[in-house]
Amino acid sequence: MDLDLLPARMINEFVYCPRLFYLEWVDDRFADNDDTRLGRHVHRRVDTEAGAAPLPEDGELLRARSVTMSSERIGVIAKLDLLEGDGGSVVPVDYKKGGPREDGTAWPTDEVQVCLQALLLRDNGYRCDHAEVYYATTRQRVRVELTAERLAWVQDMVADARGIADAARAPLPLVDSPKCVRCSLVGLCLPDETNALLARQDRPPRSLVPRDPDQRPVYVSEAGAYVGIRSGRLDVTGRDKEKLASVRMLDVSQLVVFGRVQVSTQVLWELFAREAPVLWMSTGGWLQGYAIGQPSKYVELRRRQTALHAQGGSGLAHQMVAGKILNCRTLLRRTLAARSQARWPR
Repeated sequence: MDLDLLPARMINEFVYCPRLFYLEWVDDRFADNDDTRLGRHVHRRVDTEAGAAPLPEDGELLRARSVTMSSERIGVIAKLDLLEGDGGSVVPVDYKKGGPREDGTAWPTDEVQVCLQALLLRDNGYRCDHAEVYYATTRQRVRVELTAERLAWVQDMVADARGIADAARAPLPLVDSPKCVRCSLVGLCLPDETNALLARQDRPPRSLVPRDPDQRPVYVSEAGAYVGIRSGRLDVTGRDKEKLASVRMLDVSQLVVFGRVQVSTQVLWELFAREAPVLWMSTGGWLQGYAIGQPSKYVELRRRQTALHAQGGSGLAHQMVAGKILNCRTLLRRTLAARSQARWPR
């Protein structure tokens, strides 16, 4: 048996869409959208460890948050949002941002995740008779019974997910599915485009709207300046300790410093965690070096890049650059034409 443990949340993604599971788990690709950010906001409290979770032989579990458990037998690891004691047994409660189905039951994706948590509890010696899903939108808990049929289905999903993960390529996308519209990876998955090329759907692809990130670069050119972090903000101070600028870290896409500017280690750690690079430039603007956090584990991209380079792939890069220059030229010509027809005050 492969002892690499699958996170229970990845089985949630597999039930939602096998291709999404593959892109996130195998290719290590991820993108944020409003739903993922809202989900993190809902989890902000239960993501903080609190309370004690003693093993059954060591004491009674009353209430604990953010408890990590695993089982090599099942091959799964999970972080349990909330654990509550219930007369000698325990109940896992998983937090979700949305609401239940129209009939008041939990969604299959949520059922599989919370049932896996219950199985992990049982494997670690706890008694668990049922599980619950808390939906933040409707502020209600939905009980999930641990029937034999449901638990067998859950273990089948784990086995199927492992089979997909061992494949050389991602599975094909869903066809004309409403799930794709709200998926954070729709711009990477390209379900409509892929299905259209493979003649798997009749209707034309839906239009994609490019993502416009809120983050912007921060440039620091003041000689002798110091870049530090305080209360989630990037602070720039001058050599006389006067504050020159203060920017929220979540608004920073990259940090570019010119000349003799000092950057604290805490700033580097935070930017690396946010996948934001730091670039050191000379006073005249020449690149001296840069630093970034751990690179992406998207192995397939690296493999294709290496194969293309061996085939003389520089020609493709030249075509891409030429296309960008042509687009810029077209845009400039259109802008100049529009300005020449307008009346500008002198």
